[in-house]
Amino acid sequence: MAVRFPLLAALALLAAPVAAQAGAPSCLKCHSAHFRALGSCVTCHAGDPRSERLSIAHHDLVPGRFAWFAVPGSVVTQRGRDLMENYACRRCHTSAGKGNRLAADLDHLPAGTTAQVISDAVGNPALLMPQFHFTERQKAELVNAVLVGAREAAGKGGRRQGESPQVVHFQDGDAGRDNVFERRCGACHRLLTRTWGGLGRGSIGPNLSGLLTEFYPRTAPNRSAWNQAALEKWLENPRKSREQTQMRPVVLQEGELAKLVSMLADRQER
Repeated sequence: MAVRFPLLAALALLAAPVAAQAGAPSCLKCHSAHFRALGSCVTCHAGDPRSERLSIAHHDLVPGRFAWFAVPGSVVTQRGRDLMENYACRRCHTSAGKGNRLAADLDHLPAGTTAQVISDAVGNPALLMPQFHFTERQKAELVNAVLVGAREAAGKGGRRQGESPQVVHFQDGDAGRDNVFERRCGACHRLLTRTWGGLGRGSIGPNLSGLLTEFYPRTAPNRSAWNQAALEKWLENPRKSREQTQMRPVVLQEGELAKLVSMLADRQER
């Protein structure tokens, strides 16, 4: 009995915090409650509210600046969505079930991808991804837009049955490759394609990934969408459409326009 008593006492001490946690999450011992109608703390912030040890309670915690996606009608999330539209993120990415699949599918990021990881990726873009120079606030807004888009996609059924994951390989543009984009456009522009990977090495001109899709900014003459006819007219004499442009005419040989259009349209759309 003398041996058994200390064991029972130790078990009682271990059980005591569990009993306390049953009444209220440990989060509320340090943080005030807010947005109670949305559910528990983990609804927006994840983490583990059953433990009082910070290393456990804060595991995979979503900081407040990234948690607005869980608040219906959030102004922060709407600003993020506006940024996604204005900067045409969907020309390369899929978000909320819409966009081109030239780069990562933002609705199905790898397990363990945290909000901070997404923010860091926006601030330190991968090769061939444009550098947008977003502020910290804008990066947080974009993360909220990505997270709410993933939630919406999951609500619609998530990944299509039988769809295989996409593997994207990034590498520097090779001026030695024998293709029309490298020869005619690559010195000033870059392009991400499904078939040929990353093309071009220049950053003087805009990134042309997804140019001939509905997700590219409407920067064609008269603020219209780009198509083959608009592209052909532009290449013949850019300054005829836009007097102040620095781009010079591009002389294409027979058959090169069709090849260029094929490369610019090379994507998998959702």
